[in-house]
Formats: sequence, structure tokens, C-alpha cells
Amino acid sequence: MKHRLLRLLHLAHRWLGIVTGVLILGWFVSGIVMLYVPFPKLTPEERLAHLEPLQPDAIRVSPAVAARACPQKPRSVRLAMADGRPVFHFGTADGACSVWADDGTLVAVTPDTATATARHFLPGAPTTGVESVDRDQWTVYTTYNPHRPLLRVSLDDAAGTDLYISSRSGEVLLDTTRFERGWNWIGTVAHWIYFTPLRGDDTTLWRQLVLWLPAAAMLTVAAGLILGFQRLRLVRRYPRGAITPYRGWKRWHHLLGVTVGGLAATWLVSGWLSNHPFGLLAFSSLPKGATQKLAGVAYSPSDNLALLHRQLAQVPDAREAEWYRFGGRSYLEVRTPGAIQRLDDQARPAAPFAPETLATAIAAIEGHPVASAEIIHAPDLYHYGRRNQAVFPAARIRLADAEDTTWYLDPATGRVLSRIDDANRLHRWVFNGLHRLDIPPLHALPTLREGLATGLCLLGALLAGSGCVLAWRRLRHRKASAR
Repeated sequence: MKHRLLRLLHLAHRWLGIVTGVLILGWFVSGIVMLYVPFPKLTPEERLAHLEPLQPDAIRVSPAVAARACPQKPRSVRLAMADGRPVFHFGTADGACSVWADDGTLVAVTPDTATATARHFLPGAPTTGVESVDRDQWTVYTTYNPHRPLLRVSLDDAAGTDLYISSRSGEVLLDTTRFERGWNWIGTVAHWIYFTPLRGDDTTLWRQLVLWLPAAAMLTVAAGLILGFQRLRLVRRYPRGAITPYRGWKRWHHLLGVTVGGLAATWLVSGWLSNHPFGLLAFSSLPKGATQKLAGVAYSPSDNLALLHRQLAQVPDAREAEWYRFGGRSYLEVRTPGAIQRLDDQARPAAPFAPETLATAIAAIEGHPVASAEIIHAPDLYHYGRRNQAVFPAARIRLADAEDTTWYLDPATGRVLSRIDDANRLHRWVFNGLHRLDIPPLHALPTLREGLATGLCLLGALLAGSGCVLAWRRLRHRKASAR
């Protein structure tokens, strides 16, 4: 019975390895690439650096008046400049809606205006063409949905830059370079199977692939681990003192399997769980209506043009302004290349909210008393930055409930940064901890973490690569035997 079971495991490992070996190898190689070349995106700092300075005197209509030009009721609004004119960028349930702030008319985005925007974004770089794209390889994320279709402007510069411009607002949403696009084909695209046909409005096939392909790979590794340790002899060794019965590529595959096979299994399982298969490791979201309760008042565009002028007069070199709400009052966040200033509804500097004020609001939302409320100035286990810098100072509100629910908020605006309960803690340790090595003290030492992750991925790639060599030899042998 034992011999038969081992034979079945051997066959399962062999044929599953033939099917999934290249896939596992690709995951390790693409994981290394992802450490150093992230998926293309336009960071807030890059976007702000390319905006024109606001011209308050050119603003002649209030947000409330401008909002009437939008087909649906706005949910948010930003103020910026485009082509030398002030413009309100509204967010609505139907997508983006932009209105000129000097005459209250809708912004019309054409290929010519997209070309002008691209030339302003990268002066001196000739454009080689404008193409309307609903979705392509670099715009698969749903965050671009409010702006589709997009206008892709190709530039004839040394970096081979492509800019993606909203057909609704005329804003630059994404910039990609030839270097980013090339490496991401063997990085994020391969790792997450982010191929455009699979990431459209219907992602059913993609979800099935990321559900079952890792599952097959996990079975491959599990069978290999069992066989590897069963055939490893550390005490009663094989002839000539060998601890493995194999030679050549089989020997290396066996030794790598018993040393880094457990790591491969850990990464496969944690990566698989990150997609929440069958509801496993799912995030918990904010309580229903939490954002509205923190705001304390329904969103309504301001109709006070004079107040807006007074607010902007307080901030020279402003590039962008955005309204936010907290506790029943409206505030204006004005961004410059070097700083952010926040003003209240009297055009006075807005002081940060006290942690006690934030704690009272959170307790009312959750229905539980507050255990502690404090301001933190350094990362903790659940609020820290990776590629994006975390917000500090941050308010940390702990509740006296069974799950030790903890909220992190930006005290400057009252915006929720994250909410941590048992479900989110589990995800943090299983995925961020095991899959990304975001564990103390490594998450505070990014260079060491990246170096260790690179080394471990290389070992995993060697394990998978040796398996691919054996699979190729097996298939070639069968083909030769069949002749």
C-alpha cells in the first residue's frame, strides 16, 4: 500500500510538474522583476509637478454653478489648470466630468487637446500619434473606468514615453516608458496574468485561472516535498555516503526541493490566498456609511466664489485644490509642489483634528467604546509604507471590542487611512508577511528585505528550472521511445 501511494505521488509530481513547472519558474522570475520595476503608474508627486500654477483671477464661476453642466450629481471636485484655463474636475457615479471654471462649459477633449496636454507634460518631446483606446495592457485597472475611453499619445523621446489622457477631463492619468513596458511583460503582467483579454469588464476567466493554476502548482510542490523527504537519507546514507539516490539534474532538483521547497510552498499558498479563493483571507471593509458619517454632511458643491478666491489668495504657487469634509464642515486642501495647506470655510488655516475628536466619531460609527486614541509619528506593525510613503503623523484609534479594531486616520483631514480587525490582521501576516517578507525588522530595512527576497526567489527559480529541465528530458525521451 505504501509503495503504491509513493508511486502515485511520484507520477503526480512528474506530470503536474510537466504542466506547471514553467508557470512556477515564471512566478519566481517575475517576482524578482516586480521588486525592482513596479507596474507603470503616475504618482501624485509626478502629476502635481506637471500642473500649471492656479490663476484665481480667472475663476469666474463657483463649483455649484459649474456642476450644473454635468449630467449627474457630483460626488467630489478638484480645481486645476488646463491649457491656461481653470477647470473643475468632478467625480460622478457615471465617471469623470470636467467643466471650465471661467465660463461654466463642459470640457471637450479631442485628439488635438490631448496632443497639447502631452506637449505641456513633456515639453520638447515630439508626438508621433494619438490613439483612442478603451483598455490596453497598461490600463487594465478599474481605477481608469471613469475616464474611458483613453487617449494614448506616443512621444518620440529617448524613453519611448506613452501618455494616457482622460477623454472626460483631459488630464494625464498614466505615463509609461519603453523600459517599464518591456520589463513588466516578464514582471507584473506575467506574475498576475494581467493580459488584457482577461482583464476586461468580465474577469471571470481571469479569476478562474488565478484560482486553479496556483492550486495545481501547490499540489506539484506538496507531492515533491513528501517524496523529497522520503528519499532523503541523513543517517543511513546511500552508497558512498550520499544523502540522495540521484545524480545530475535529479540530484540538484532533490536537494533544492528539500531545502527551498517549503519556501516555494509558502509563497504559492500565500499568493493564492491573496485572491481570496472561496472567501478565504478576505478583507473586511469599512462599516456601511462610515465615510458619510465622518463627513457629517452630504456633499454639495460650494456656491461661494468669493470664499474660494480668499482661500486661494492664502496659498501662492498653488497647483491644485480639492474639497473635503469632516464633522459637518467643508475644507479646502490646496497643493503646491513643496507643501499642502488646508483652509476652513472661513479661509483660515485648518488645524489638525485632535485624536479625541476622531475617536468620538469612530466610536459612534462602530458602537464600541474607545480603548485608546493617540498620534503616532513612526510606523507600527499595521501602518507602514512600502513603495508609497505612509502618512505621518497618523491618528491611531483602538476600540475596546473583541477584535481590538484599530482605525488609522489622517489627523489633518480626518480621512480614513485603514481599518484593522482580525480579518485584515490575518491578511497582513499571511500575504504581506509570508509573500512579501514584510515582517519585523525587515519591513523597516527595505534594502535588506529586497536583497533577501531576491536571493530566495533565485533559489526558487533554480528549483523550478531544474524541474523544467527534467520535464523536457522526460518528454523528449517519450517522444524518442514512441518512434
